Amino acid sequence: LWSVVNLSISLHHWNISKESCPEISTILVKSPTETELRIKEILQNIHQLIPPRPYTHVNSTTSAKHSTVTILNPKDTYCRGDQLDILLEARDHLGHRKEYGGDFLRARMSSPALKAGASGKVTDFNNGTYLVSFTLFWEGQVSLSLLLIHPSEGVSALWRARNQGYDKIIFKGKFVNGTSQVFTECGLTLNSSSELCTYLYGRDQEAFYCMKPQNMPCEALTHVTTMNQEISYLSVKEKSLFHKSKVGAEIMKDLEHIDVFQCKTLKFFDLHGTGPFKKHLLLDAERHTQIQWKKHSYPFITSHLYSVTEEGYIPQEIDQISGDKNTAIVITFGQHFRPFPIDVFIRRAISVRKAIERLFLRSPDTKVIIKTENIREMHIETERFGDFHGYIQYLTLNDIFKDLNVGVIDAWDMTIAYGINNVHPPNNVIEKQINMFLNYIC
Repeated sequence: LWSVVNLSISLHHWNISKESCPEISTILVKSPTETELRIKEILQNIHQLIPPRPYTHVNSTTSAKHSTVTILNPKDTYCRGDQLDILLEARDHLGHRKEYGGDFLRARMSSPALKAGASGKVTDFNNGTYLVSFTLFWEGQVSLSLLLIHPSEGVSALWRARNQGYDKIIFKGKFVNGTSQVFTECGLTLNSSSELCTYLYGRDQEAFYCMKPQNMPCEALTHVTTMNQEISYLSVKEKSLFHKSKVGAEIMKDLEHIDVFQCKTLKFFDLHGTGPFKKHLLLDAERHTQIQWKKHSYPFITSHLYSVTEEGYIPQEIDQISGDKNTAIVITFGQHFRPFPIDVFIRRAISVRKAIERLFLRSPDTKVIIKTENIREMHIETERFGDFHGYIQYLTLNDIFKDLNVGVIDAWDMTIAYGINNVHPPNNVIEKQINMFLNYIC
């Protein structure tokens, strides 16, 4: 803005017309930043994965009952380590072959006797057929499962609805000045002519806004809480695609007929925080070991009030760590981003990557591990929190961090393998995730 104003004064002073100097228009154009270009590239890639598939009638959507599966190149005997390939032909409710792809599918192989499980790889040929591949990791009888989570028409509707607005979640900020306190509206975007408090985070200047209360400074913000807004960008017809009976329909079933030890030397250190989301600290003074947990900052979704005075904005937290060979950082984020347009998540992931790159410049021996999201309950607020949104974020995270020297705890894959449709998996699954973390640092 300053450059534009300054240039306008210069033009007036020298009596130069814009028409006589066409190159001036290029001076006024703001060049996109590296981050903006990367966001645009990622969005283009995702849009190619999810082309618009308008929903006209349930009969034209993919039917788990009518779709068919065929084992490719069947054998009389399969050996451990072999790959089992299955061809899925998607059909609609009238039995007609689908001519396009885009269905959200989940494949799993399991052996209850061995308490073993693994996810299958799904390749979409974009013509109504899919290749589902399983690696046979163990001996014995296995059960195969292929779920149609959402048909392509539902996927298209969810993608459109996700990116249509920021108002599925309401943020309220608590401002405190002495004995006075007041709540005002906050958010990632605010459409208001009133005076706003703007809170900028990190080098990329990600922003969070609150309506400025009267007679209080912006610095008086101490806590934030959220609540779900009863708003939907799905039509009545589209909502019918996400009825409980239609989410996670079985296409095929039964097609064929590391321990974590408790560190007893670690002691909990009371930091006298408040609420369930306070910073946690464990110490082992004899072994010079410290473990610290801290939640990430906005968008953090909870009906509880949580403090913003020690915001855990991940890139800032990383920039404050000097790092060395004895330091390990584990980063996980995703579930709380699902109700918002995907660019919020992409921007945060790029900011985290840049912070890790800066960390590696000053300390290349620091270990950094990225934990992906868990899958969650299938029938809880699909439009707002459904796993389709998590899957797109999972693909995005893999793309952004693919050529960076970081470890990955693939919780998405692990929770599919265990068949755990719970955002908070049971202890035995958490133990396996921790085991993988220990393998990276030991």
